[in-house]
Amino acid sequence: MKRYVVLISGATATGKSGIALQLAQKISGEIINADIGSFYSPLTIGTAKPDFASETVPHHFFNILDQPDNFTVVQFRERLKVLLQEIWNRGNVPVIVGGSAFYIKSFFYKQHDIEGTDIWVRELEKLLVPSKELWLQLQSVDQQRASQINEADRYRIIRALAIFKATGQKPSLFKQEFEPLAPFYFVVCSRDRSDLYKRINKRVLEMVDSGWREEVENLRGTKWESFLRKKKLIGYDDLLENNNNDVVISDVFDVIAQKTRNYAKRQIIFLNKLQKELRQATSSGDLIGRVEEINLTLYGVGLYINGLSEQILKTFF
Repeated sequence: MKRYVVLISGATATGKSGIALQLAQKISGEIINADIGSFYSPLTIGTAKPDFASETVPHHFFNILDQPDNFTVVQFRERLKVLLQEIWNRGNVPVIVGGSAFYIKSFFYKQHDIEGTDIWVRELEKLLVPSKELWLQLQSVDQQRASQINEADRYRIIRALAIFKATGQKPSLFKQEFEPLAPFYFVVCSRDRSDLYKRINKRVLEMVDSGWREEVENLRGTKWESFLRKKKLIGYDDLLENNNNDVVISDVFDVIAQKTRNYAKRQIIFLNKLQKELRQATSSGDLIGRVEEINLTLYGVGLYINGLSEQILKTFF
């Protein structure tokens, strides 16, 4: 058997989890999570975590963190290396699925683990200043890296600043190396914008009806509260700001839906860029790497899965 990996990504609510599950059933696959929220065991409803324990297809990297600790892309890649070998040894195909782009990207690119950054990360996290102020600090030392990070993305701003503090060099100088962990078939799921936005709005309402607010209230006052406020996982910090224990303000959910739509836009931009980079990197033919985008508004999922499984077999066998 050839050892290869299938990766499925796309903006939130495109339907990538369903694609991954159906494909895994077709090709003897095992699913590996690459969505940041689903790593954490207390976060379920607001992360759209699947009911993985009841599935016959093995699922990995769900609920692997019981403590509110950061899980870096370097750590993810190292654990992923071990897991891929285990799945291949069972004669199965790893199917990585998720929309957290930097974890997806870490399969393709080796990240730098720079000595001393952890200390500076802890120091910077103690600062009680707005994310915009930290972003401006980053911009003053490295405009290129600052332009690649959203002003509200405190997590990545702090990590970029930590690199500068630890090394005295611009974070953008530490280029990632193209070093995929295996031959790959990368599928990017998309939808027409109006269709995607309807699905996002519907998902937010379904999360509310499923008890998302209660999930957040159970975390209020625990060590998870400060973690969620820092991580800015969409919706969790907004619900924490809503201190009314009896009434959910409908405007809060409108805000969450809007933030989710904005996040989807950023995911689309990132994945478009990543596709271009990967096509260029694999153009020499030295490595088997196929990149494909599918518009799920236009194509039936069932028919697409049949065609995709056939294309995978043709690519690697």
